[in-house]
Amino acid sequence: MFRILIVDDEPSMLKGVKLQLIGNKDYEISTAPNADIAINIIKKNEFDLILSDLMMPGREDGFRVIKEAKKQWYRPYVLIMTAFKETDNIVQTIKAGADDLIIKGFSPDEIRFRIETMLQKKEKIDQLTIQASILQETIDKEFDNYQIIGKSNDIQSLYKQIKQVSSDASSICIISGESGTGKELVARSIHKLSVRKDKPFIPVNCAAIPETLIESELFGYEIGAFTGANTTKVGKFELANKGILFLDEISELPLNIQGRLLRALEEDHITRVGGIKPRNIDIMILAATNKDLFDLVQQGLFREDLYYRLAVVEIKVEPLRKKKDDIPLLAQYFVNRLNKERGKRLHLTKKAIQKLSAYNFPGNVRELRNILEAAFVFADDVLIDADNLIFKKKANNTYDNSMYNELLYEEALQKFEYNYFKNLLKKHNGKITPAVKEAGISRSWMYKKLDVFSLKSR
Repeated sequence: MFRILIVDDEPSMLKGVKLQLIGNKDYEISTAPNADIAINIIKKNEFDLILSDLMMPGREDGFRVIKEAKKQWYRPYVLIMTAFKETDNIVQTIKAGADDLIIKGFSPDEIRFRIETMLQKKEKIDQLTIQASILQETIDKEFDNYQIIGKSNDIQSLYKQIKQVSSDASSICIISGESGTGKELVARSIHKLSVRKDKPFIPVNCAAIPETLIESELFGYEIGAFTGANTTKVGKFELANKGILFLDEISELPLNIQGRLLRALEEDHITRVGGIKPRNIDIMILAATNKDLFDLVQQGLFREDLYYRLAVVEIKVEPLRKKKDDIPLLAQYFVNRLNKERGKRLHLTKKAIQKLSAYNFPGNVRELRNILEAAFVFADDVLIDADNLIFKKKANNTYDNSMYNELLYEEALQKFEYNYFKNLLKKHNGKITPAVKEAGISRSWMYKKLDVFSLKSR
């Protein structure tokens, strides 16, 4: 669907041009009777082509339309209609930024042909721009392949840490952060930049492998090591030799396997299950976790000696809600990639970007990507608007626990209760009876809390 705006102060001309185009189902037509209205429409909408008269009342009105059109990020094409054939007039119009010019008195076939040609050209250029942008990012941005994109201070700090860790390809590093922040992308970036980049990168999800199999998966086994071991199996440590072993969700590693891992890190060799011959390994270990390993040590769920062996270097990947400035860049990146993959030409509206920027993203970058993928299904034309962005109910910002992390207990409790009762009232339109029923508390207790927090019921 192409969006076209027609601007002319002559009602007959405005109606006539619209009638020539309105039969095309690929066109969505808007009109404006003067430059002031046109400029207001251009600011609030997004068009592929603006077809405007040049000399409207005020004589400069056509040039004002051109100027405003060229300010827009979505780069609409501008086709100017004029009754003046003088060369100076044509040159001045093109210099002002018009993409083409047509002399009034044109036939229906001519205007349709010119518009169709311009829209086809714009579509091709838009596709080439997206492709060139992606190619340029791939060439110029050393982290692009792994979607580490942003300009915030946190991202700049992350870039620096990745470079530092990758320059020492023998170090051990913990990558910590919430689910969906891109911890594996950080690990792959370290691999890409290190001297081990031409050697294997072997990822292991410690939470996805059954406890009975994790030892043989990591260290391999010899024939006859156990019932069913009819062949020799090479483990992940050996597969990663000379390269990088990435242990994702390392907090889920069973305690008995943690001991074997520690021994492998200390001795630089492993022994297969059922084997007696030590096998030397030269690998870089990167471990990722979305939990606080030190807290797990305190609870007896993670070995203290392994923790201190792994925590030589730590890279903390901040959640997306702390990098609000990066949300528009990441969103545009994903839209460009989805456009390329699916052969579309969708754009985010300003309202869509504002809605994304206001959201806290408990699922982080992964959630942002998923929301935009879903939007590609629900968007019915070339625009992704705010209504096309669907957030999961469980990701309600109000109950985002991270907002309490840096508060003292009493402060966190007070803030939680305030948000809880405020949203409970909102959900039930201020009515006490259904609110107390859902909360499972007495009316007197409910009124006491409303009084404490200065909340009003109906």
